[in-house]
Amino acid sequence: MKKRLGAVAAALLALAASGCGASSTQTGGGTAAASSTESAAPATTSAAAEVKMGTAADAIAAGWLAGNAKPTFPAGGAGKVDVVASAPIKVNSAGLVSLPVAVRNGTNEIITSVEVTGAAMDATGKVLASGRSQGFSPAVVPAGGVSLGYVFFDAKLPTTAKLEFTVASKPLEGNPYFQDLKVNQANAVGTSVTGKATNTSKNKLNGPYGVHVTCFDAKGKLLGSQIGFASPDADLAAGQSVTFQVGFYDEPCPAFLVGVSGYGPL
Repeated sequence: MKKRLGAVAAALLALAASGCGASSTQTGGGTAAASSTESAAPATTSAAAEVKMGTAADAIAAGWLAGNAKPTFPAGGAGKVDVVASAPIKVNSAGLVSLPVAVRNGTNEIITSVEVTGAAMDATGKVLASGRSQGFSPAVVPAGGVSLGYVFFDAKLPTTAKLEFTVASKPLEGNPYFQDLKVNQANAVGTSVTGKATNTSKNKLNGPYGVHVTCFDAKGKLLGSQIGFASPDADLAAGQSVTFQVGFYDEPCPAFLVGVSGYGPL
């Protein structure tokens, strides 16, 4: 059985070797564009002009995300897949940084296998650390859609570090490698997020089933991220469900969105 990477901070996903790519630069987290609202990006080609920018609410309505957060994100570059927002840099108790990011698919294709690498630099441009993403939800992103994940840095970064992101993805062809489950239920219970997700595809899915929870502050800005796993860790036929509980312990999580995915047909 294939095992999902990103369950622990030390497990780093390999960057996709082919597909769509884009980069953006920012300092100390925040949004990667001046606007904090979702609006159409200026068209650079006729194909890009046809892309309707989606919202997090669209993914919630489709069932690929669930929760009580209502974030908005910039449009990003037309015809690109790029990072449109990130959280402020925060060093955890282990001296590491897990930086939540939002990626926008500005192309006119459905994409999957989204990966982000990040370079943290000082004021002189010296690279202090390099980080990689740990998976995204939704795993399959429609044209104009948004996906949530985080970039892990095995380093104690200064909060003023300049961040440069590079995004890779692949157009969806056939069955996706990672298959999203529909999140039927997502609850804030104490210091945990609990819930249930169902395989609504026609395919049998394979575990483990990753649960990606993204936290937001009261204004809808990215705040934190946690990854857990759903149960049971077994093949899931069409219509079958898994349940999950992901703890945040002493990390603040005023509002959240959660996505669940497993492996598609082998």
